[in-house]
Amino acid sequence: MKNLSRILWTLGFIMIFGTIMYLIFFRDTTSVDFFDNSIFRIGIYGGIGLLVISSIMSFVGTGNMMRIKNGEAALGIIRSLAQTGTYINQQPQVEMQVDVIKKTGESFQSSLKAIIPLTQLSALQIGAPIPVVTNEQQKVALPKAGEPTLTQEEMQELFEEFAVKTGMMDSEALKISKEGITSYATVIGMRPENSMSDAKVNVWLDLEVALKDNTTQPVSIKKTVLQEALDQVQPGKVIEVIYLEHDPEKLVIKTKNVAGAVFGSALGDK
Repeated sequence: MKNLSRILWTLGFIMIFGTIMYLIFFRDTTSVDFFDNSIFRIGIYGGIGLLVISSIMSFVGTGNMMRIKNGEAALGIIRSLAQTGTYINQQPQVEMQVDVIKKTGESFQSSLKAIIPLTQLSALQIGAPIPVVTNEQQKVALPKAGEPTLTQEEMQELFEEFAVKTGMMDSEALKISKEGITSYATVIGMRPENSMSDAKVNVWLDLEVALKDNTTQPVSIKKTVLQEALDQVQPGKVIEVIYLEHDPEKLVIKTKNVAGAVFGSALGDK
Protein backbone atom coordinates (compact mmCIF):
# COMPACT_ATOMS: atom_id res chain seq x y z
CA MET A 1 0.00 0.00 0.00
CA LYS A 2 2.81 2.40 0.90
CA ASN A 3 4.77 1.69 -2.32
CA LEU A 4 1.65 2.06 -4.48
CA SER A 5 0.92 5.39 -2.83
CA ARG A 6 4.43 6.63 -3.66
CA ILE A 7 4.11 5.46 -7.28
CA LEU A 8 0.79 7.27 -7.72
CA TRP A 9 2.24 10.42 -6.16
CA THR A 10 5.22 10.31 -8.54
CA LEU A 11 2.99 9.77 -11.58
CA GLY A 12 0.73 12.62 -10.51
CA PHE A 13 3.69 14.97 -10.14
CA ILE A 14 5.11 13.94 -13.52
CA MET A 15 1.75 14.47 -15.24
CA ILE A 16 1.33 17.97 -13.81
CA PHE A 17 4.93 19.05 -14.41
CA GLY A 18 5.06 17.49 -17.88
CA THR A 19 1.80 19.08 -18.95
CA ILE A 20 2.95 22.53 -17.91
CA MET A 21 6.30 22.13 -19.70
CA TYR A 22 4.57 20.89 -22.86
CA LEU A 23 2.11 23.75 -22.96
CA ILE A 24 4.87 26.30 -22.37
CA PHE A 25 7.38 25.07 -24.93
CA PHE A 26 5.51 22.97 -27.49
CA ARG A 27 1.91 24.07 -27.73
CA ASP A 28 0.58 25.90 -30.76
CA THR A 29 0.75 29.59 -29.85
CA THR A 30 -2.37 30.21 -31.90
CA SER A 31 -4.44 27.65 -29.97
CA VAL A 32 -7.04 28.49 -27.38
CA ASP A 33 -6.42 29.36 -23.76
CA PHE A 34 -4.71 26.89 -21.42
CA PHE A 35 -7.93 26.03 -19.62
CA ASP A 36 -9.69 25.09 -22.85
CA ASN A 37 -6.81 22.89 -23.99
CA SER A 38 -7.65 19.16 -23.72
CA ILE A 39 -4.04 18.30 -22.86
CA PHE A 40 -4.22 20.75 -19.96
CA ARG A 41 -7.44 19.25 -18.62
CA ILE A 42 -6.20 15.65 -18.86
CA GLY A 43 -2.69 16.31 -17.55
CA ILE A 44 -3.44 18.74 -14.75
CA TYR A 45 -6.72 17.32 -13.48
CA GLY A 46 -5.49 13.74 -13.85
CA GLY A 47 -2.28 14.57 -11.99
CA ILE A 48 -4.17 16.26 -9.18
CA GLY A 49 -6.44 13.24 -8.94
CA LEU A 50 -3.48 10.89 -8.57
CA LEU A 51 -1.97 13.10 -5.86
CA VAL A 52 -5.24 13.08 -3.92
CA ILE A 53 -5.61 9.31 -4.23
CA SER A 54 -2.01 8.73 -3.11
CA SER A 55 -2.56 10.94 -0.06
CA ILE A 56 -5.67 8.99 0.92
CA MET A 57 -3.96 5.63 0.41
CA SER A 58 -1.03 6.63 2.61
CA PHE A 59 -3.41 6.66 5.57
CA VAL A 60 -5.39 3.51 4.75
CA GLY A 61 -4.33 0.68 7.06
CA THR A 62 -1.58 2.73 8.72
CA GLY A 63 -3.43 4.45 11.53
CA ASN A 64 -1.79 5.17 14.85
CA MET A 65 -3.76 2.38 16.51
CA MET A 66 -6.94 0.40 16.33
CA ARG A 67 -9.80 1.12 18.69
CA ILE A 68 -10.72 -1.59 21.18
CA LYS A 69 -14.48 -1.73 21.76
CA ASN A 70 -15.53 -2.30 25.36
CA GLY A 71 -11.87 -2.56 26.32
CA GLU A 72 -10.44 -2.57 29.81
CA ALA A 73 -7.37 -0.76 31.07
CA ALA A 74 -4.24 -2.85 31.52
CA LEU A 75 -0.48 -2.51 31.82
CA GLY A 76 1.90 -3.28 28.96
CA ILE A 77 5.61 -4.01 29.36
CA ILE A 78 7.69 -3.69 26.20
CA ARG A 79 9.45 -6.94 25.21
CA SER A 80 10.72 -5.85 21.79
CA LEU A 81 10.14 -3.04 19.32
CA ALA A 82 10.98 -2.22 15.72
CA GLN A 83 10.02 0.33 13.10
CA THR A 84 7.63 -1.00 10.45
CA GLY A 85 8.90 1.29 7.68
CA THR A 86 5.62 3.20 7.56
CA TYR A 87 5.61 6.95 8.19
CA ILE A 88 2.71 9.32 8.82
CA ASN A 89 3.52 13.02 8.74
CA GLN A 90 7.20 11.98 8.72
CA GLN A 91 6.77 10.18 12.06
CA PRO A 92 7.62 6.45 12.20
CA GLN A 93 5.22 3.67 13.02
CA VAL A 94 6.58 1.29 15.67
CA GLU A 95 5.47 -2.28 16.30
CA MET A 96 5.92 -3.53 19.85
CA GLN A 97 5.69 -6.96 21.40
CA VAL A 98 4.37 -6.51 24.92
CA ASP A 99 3.56 -8.44 28.06
CA VAL A 100 0.03 -7.42 29.05
CA ILE A 101 -1.01 -7.54 32.71
CA LYS A 102 -4.69 -7.09 33.58
CA LYS A 103 -6.05 -5.85 36.91
CA THR A 104 -6.93 -9.44 37.81
CA GLY A 105 -3.26 -10.41 37.53
CA GLU A 106 -3.84 -12.38 34.33
CA SER A 107 -1.01 -11.86 31.85
CA PHE A 108 -0.42 -12.70 28.19
CA GLN A 109 1.77 -11.63 25.29
CA SER A 110 0.53 -9.54 22.38
CA SER A 111 1.60 -6.80 19.97
CA LEU A 112 0.52 -3.31 18.99
CA LYS A 113 1.48 -0.55 16.59
CA ALA A 114 1.75 3.18 17.26
CA ILE A 115 3.04 6.35 15.60
CA ILE A 116 5.84 7.80 17.75
CA PRO A 117 7.48 11.23 17.31
CA LEU A 118 10.92 10.69 15.78
CA THR A 119 12.64 12.82 18.43
CA GLN A 120 11.25 10.59 21.19
CA LEU A 121 11.81 7.21 19.58
CA SER A 122 15.06 6.55 21.46
CA ALA A 123 13.25 6.85 24.80
CA LEU A 124 11.35 3.60 24.21
CA GLN A 125 13.25 0.70 25.71
CA ILE A 126 12.69 -2.96 26.44
CA GLY A 127 11.24 -3.42 29.93
CA ALA A 128 9.49 -0.05 30.07
CA PRO A 129 5.84 -0.03 31.27
CA ILE A 130 3.13 1.60 29.13
CA PRO A 131 -0.67 1.96 29.47
CA VAL A 132 -2.75 -0.24 27.14
CA VAL A 133 -6.35 -1.25 26.50
CA THR A 134 -7.33 -4.88 25.89
CA ASN A 135 -10.42 -7.07 25.46
CA GLU A 136 -11.53 -10.68 25.88
CA GLN A 137 -9.97 -11.60 22.52
CA GLN A 138 -6.63 -10.33 23.87
CA LYS A 139 -6.41 -7.59 21.25
CA VAL A 140 -4.27 -4.72 22.49
CA ALA A 141 -3.99 -1.02 21.65
CA LEU A 142 -2.90 2.21 23.26
CA PRO A 143 -5.75 4.05 25.01
CA LYS A 144 -7.39 6.84 23.05
CA ALA A 145 -9.12 9.87 24.54
CA GLY A 146 -12.10 8.79 26.63
CA GLU A 147 -10.98 5.18 26.98
CA PRO A 148 -10.18 3.70 30.42
CA THR A 149 -6.65 3.95 31.80
CA LEU A 150 -4.95 2.73 34.94
CA THR A 151 -3.97 5.17 37.65
CA GLN A 152 -0.26 5.63 38.33
CA GLU A 153 -0.66 3.67 41.56
CA GLU A 154 -2.37 0.77 39.75
CA MET A 155 0.33 0.69 37.09
CA GLN A 156 3.04 0.69 39.75
CA GLU A 157 1.41 -2.16 41.68
CA LEU A 158 0.88 -4.34 38.59
CA PHE A 159 4.41 -3.64 37.38
CA GLU A 160 5.93 -4.56 40.74
CA GLU A 161 3.98 -7.82 40.99
CA PHE A 162 4.92 -8.79 37.44
CA ALA A 163 8.55 -7.76 37.96
CA VAL A 164 8.90 -9.99 41.02
CA LYS A 165 7.15 -12.90 39.29
CA THR A 166 9.45 -12.71 36.26
CA GLY A 167 12.67 -11.88 38.11
CA MET A 168 12.92 -8.26 36.95
CA MET A 169 12.77 -7.16 40.61
CA ASP A 170 13.55 -9.07 43.79
CA SER A 171 11.13 -9.41 46.67
CA GLU A 172 13.33 -7.29 48.95
CA ALA A 173 13.11 -4.32 46.58
CA LEU A 174 9.34 -4.70 46.49
CA LYS A 175 9.21 -4.78 50.29
CA ILE A 176 11.29 -1.59 50.47
CA SER A 177 8.95 0.08 47.97
CA LYS A 178 5.93 -0.74 50.12
CA GLU A 179 7.35 -0.21 53.62
CA GLY A 180 10.13 2.34 53.13
CA ILE A 181 10.31 6.11 53.50
CA THR A 182 10.21 8.25 50.38
CA SER A 183 13.02 10.80 50.23
CA TYR A 184 15.66 12.28 47.93
CA ALA A 185 19.31 11.62 47.26
CA THR A 186 22.07 13.43 45.39
CA VAL A 187 24.13 11.35 42.97
CA ILE A 188 27.80 11.84 43.88
CA GLY A 189 29.24 9.27 41.49
CA MET A 190 28.13 6.72 38.89
CA ARG A 191 30.24 3.79 37.64
CA PRO A 192 28.79 1.55 34.88
CA GLU A 193 29.81 -2.12 34.76
CA ASN A 194 28.74 -2.78 31.16
CA SER A 195 28.17 -0.80 27.98
CA MET A 196 25.98 2.26 28.48
CA SER A 197 24.38 1.53 25.11
CA ASP A 198 22.87 -1.73 26.40
CA ALA A 199 19.14 -1.84 27.11
CA LYS A 200 19.91 -2.44 30.80
CA VAL A 201 23.04 -1.09 32.49
CA ASN A 202 24.50 -2.30 35.80
CA VAL A 203 25.86 0.70 37.70
CA TRP A 204 27.40 1.48 41.08
CA LEU A 205 25.90 4.66 42.50
CA ASP A 206 27.44 6.80 45.24
CA LEU A 207 24.55 8.65 46.86
CA GLU A 208 24.04 11.23 49.58
CA VAL A 209 20.65 10.25 51.00
CA ALA A 210 18.47 12.77 52.85
CA LEU A 211 17.06 11.05 55.94
CA LYS A 212 13.86 11.62 57.88
CA ASP A 213 15.71 13.37 60.75
CA ASN A 214 17.12 16.02 58.35
CA THR A 215 20.58 14.44 58.29
CA THR A 216 22.28 12.82 55.30
CA GLN A 217 24.01 9.48 54.90
CA PRO A 218 26.41 8.32 52.17
CA VAL A 219 25.28 5.12 50.46
CA SER A 220 26.98 3.09 47.72
CA ILE A 221 24.65 0.72 45.95
CA LYS A 222 24.60 -1.41 42.81
CA LYS A 223 21.53 -1.06 40.61
CA THR A 224 20.32 -2.14 37.19
CA VAL A 225 19.06 0.89 35.29
CA LEU A 226 17.23 1.02 31.97
CA GLN A 227 19.33 2.77 29.33
CA GLU A 228 16.58 5.36 28.89
CA ALA A 229 16.92 6.36 32.56
CA LEU A 230 20.72 6.75 32.68
CA ASP A 231 20.57 10.52 32.35
CA GLN A 232 18.49 10.59 35.56
CA VAL A 233 21.32 9.06 37.65
CA GLN A 234 24.24 11.15 36.42
CA PRO A 235 26.50 12.83 39.04
CA GLY A 236 24.88 15.97 40.41
CA LYS A 237 21.33 14.77 39.76
CA VAL A 238 18.79 14.70 42.58
CA ILE A 239 16.74 11.50 42.49
CA GLU A 240 13.77 10.15 44.40
CA VAL A 241 14.48 7.12 46.60
CA ILE A 242 12.69 4.88 49.08
CA TYR A 243 14.77 3.60 52.00
CA LEU A 244 14.20 1.49 55.10
CA GLU A 245 14.23 3.67 58.20
CA HIS A 246 16.30 1.21 60.25
CA ASP A 247 18.71 0.50 57.36
CA PRO A 248 19.06 3.42 54.89
CA GLU A 249 21.59 1.48 52.82
CA LYS A 250 18.71 -0.66 51.62
CA LEU A 251 16.86 1.49 49.14
CA VAL A 252 15.19 1.56 45.76
CA ILE A 253 15.44 4.31 43.17
CA LYS A 254 12.35 5.74 41.52
CA THR A 255 13.23 6.77 37.97
CA LYS A 256 10.73 8.61 35.82
CA ASN A 257 8.78 6.51 33.33
CA VAL A 258 10.11 8.01 30.10
CA ALA A 259 8.15 5.56 27.97
CA GLY A 260 4.94 6.64 29.62
CA ALA A 261 5.76 10.27 28.84
CA VAL A 262 6.46 9.41 25.23
CA PHE A 263 3.16 7.62 24.82
CA GLY A 264 1.37 10.41 26.62
CA SER A 265 2.79 12.80 24.04
CA ALA A 266 1.93 10.48 21.17
CA LEU A 267 -1.67 10.20 22.39
CA GLY A 268 -2.10 13.81 23.41
CA ASP A 269 -3.87 14.91 20.25
CA LYS A 270 -5.94 11.77 19.78
